[in-house]
Amino acid sequence: MDAKRLQATTLLIKRLHADYPTKGFKISPSIDFVTQSNSGLSIVAKQRIKKDDILIVIPEAARLTAKTVLPSSFLKKLKRDIANKSQFQEHQQMLNPSDYSLAVAMMKVLGRNAKNNNDFHVCMSQTWPSEETMKDTSWFYWDVASVQKTFDNIIYPILRNNPDEYIDESLPSNQGAAATPKDKLYNTFRYSLALLYSRAHECYDDDEPSGELVPIVDLFNGHSDKIDEAIKKGKTNEKSVINVNIVSGKWPFIRGSMFRNDCNLPCSAVYANRDIDEGEELIISYGDLSPTGFAFKYGFIPMDFIKHHNIMSDVSIFCDPKLIPDDKMRRRCLERSGYPLDEFKRNKKLALGHFTWRADSVEHYMRGYESEVIGSMRHFIIVGSCELMKDELNRNYSTGKLRGALYNSEAFRRLYDLFDYNIEILGGDATSADDADKASSPDTPSWEKCCLLARITFRESLLMWQRAVALKAQDAIDSAPMLAIQYGWEIRNSDMPSLEGCQVCGRSYPELKCAKCKSVGREVQYCCRGHQVLGWREHKLVCGKKL
Repeated sequence: MDAKRLQATTLLIKRLHADYPTKGFKISPSIDFVTQSNSGLSIVAKQRIKKDDILIVIPEAARLTAKTVLPSSFLKKLKRDIANKSQFQEHQQMLNPSDYSLAVAMMKVLGRNAKNNNDFHVCMSQTWPSEETMKDTSWFYWDVASVQKTFDNIIYPILRNNPDEYIDESLPSNQGAAATPKDKLYNTFRYSLALLYSRAHECYDDDEPSGELVPIVDLFNGHSDKIDEAIKKGKTNEKSVINVNIVSGKWPFIRGSMFRNDCNLPCSAVYANRDIDEGEELIISYGDLSPTGFAFKYGFIPMDFIKHHNIMSDVSIFCDPKLIPDDKMRRRCLERSGYPLDEFKRNKKLALGHFTWRADSVEHYMRGYESEVIGSMRHFIIVGSCELMKDELNRNYSTGKLRGALYNSEAFRRLYDLFDYNIEILGGDATSADDADKASSPDTPSWEKCCLLARITFRESLLMWQRAVALKAQDAIDSAPMLAIQYGWEIRNSDMPSLEGCQVCGRSYPELKCAKCKSVGREVQYCCRGHQVLGWREHKLVCGKKL
């Protein structure tokens, strides 16, 4: 199948050369299209490429958008109908109404597949991944019920009068006499939706966010911007993973002070953002994606995602049943604050809190910013589990206020244990090293590899948060005597939670150990060379010494 895509890519390049013989299209002889067993079709450097070299230029007229495929009157009605039925969109956080318009445009192109091989966009569609590939990698083939609901309520009512124009008869799912026109239309819609979600670039049409597919450019494999942020923050000497950028401008597209505008021809271009070695794959930015975001969009997680300390995952914190109080007054206070205690017991999938990889970062927390999520969890633990002053519950019930600082040493200890509970329910005795070994095996199916790597990012994110909580517990223990004097109450101090894993962030994987300390019987662990460098100022005082 990849060989077929490679052949289609060669034909598409010839077509672009024929349509734009003098200006508008350019492809560097320094790049090559190859098939690789682990990543399908890839673009690699045939020879060394210098920073800022222009590799590909594509005229904007060659893009596939809803406007370039669908008649304007139909497109206007389509957008209006989709907007009016927005309540039926099951993927509103992932797609906007204009994306559905692009999906319909792609269906239109796929419907021409067997009828008009001379159509440029049909030629372009031959380079897209197969339906079988998308089934293995796309969220829209996993979340069947939601896609079906979107199709039934939005797409089918619009297209049912002329279904044949939007059906790709060549799809494997459309083979066989049992498939009805509605089934075939649905299969084509789902395939189009999967393609656009993973391959479309964002653009603006009349100041509204829209999507576009750029020929050739949509063949680049990519990575999250976070991978290069990790390299910079870790202070390592690694090359940036993302080595090419895409931008828009005017032909012949020369950047910076060398820019020339010989004609008014809008184009998109891909250029090298650093020197690229011969044989190196060209990697474009997929945006600022977390590991879970990457899995949702592309159906896999790159192995190097699990090696960098600042690449965190979205994680949900589930309530340990032991933390749900039986005491009536405690329950009244928590329920008044909006905690659904009975639902926590019934529904094990109901989260107590949810950390996003962006807003609730550990770095912000350690600088003194307590997000609403952390504050809510601490409040839940204090009211539900901690030893309190005699009037605290009545005061909390009547005013909603809480003297939280008095109970922080115990609360942070219990919060630390809550992270242990969530790490345990992730996978019992399995460690991140175990998961990484299994994910590296060629015998592990792609879906299982994705799940294993996701579990590593969940576990390591929880460990990073747990270490931050342990440090907060130490601060609370240190300040307890002063608070006890101020409030005239004996504060219950808990044992200091242990600080395990990386000395800087708490991660357990990857595991690097200080050789000097190991020689004197001490275990000092880091997750990466970058963190060993960051922690050296403090560690050098005790490195290699018996304590």
